[in-house]
Amino acid sequence: MWKAVGSIGLAERVDKAFNLVRYLVEQMRKREGFHLLWEPEFLNVCFWFIPPSMRGKEGDADYQDRLANVAPVIKERMIKRGTMMVGYQPLGDKVNFFRMIVLSTLVSKEDMDFFLDEIERLGNDL
Repeated sequence: MWKAVGSIGLAERVDKAFNLVRYLVEQMRKREGFHLLWEPEFLNVCFWFIPPSMRGKEGDADYQDRLANVAPVIKERMIKRGTMMVGYQPLGDKVNFFRMIVLSTLVSKEDMDFFLDEIERLGNDL
């Protein structure tokens, strides 16, 4: 890869990926329902999507159980519709969350917007 694109080409790819991660996080912060687990590390953006029916109910006894089911249901829907694919996982005491890794040089800001729109579309009725 280094021989193919050179040092400048690799630097441009890395810069683009970091810029897209910053853009994605900025857009998430503007939208209700997206909750970052922590500030992104490198190119990983870990987040929950909180459906409207669960917002403001963090104190409910079944909240964590319900939240754990959100990512798997949205993932199943995106696969069935063939619109996109993103991973999810639990970690320690954190229930299932999405883990978006921004790496491809073909991804654009428009793709990031589509990603957020699609998560909302697929999960707003949960």
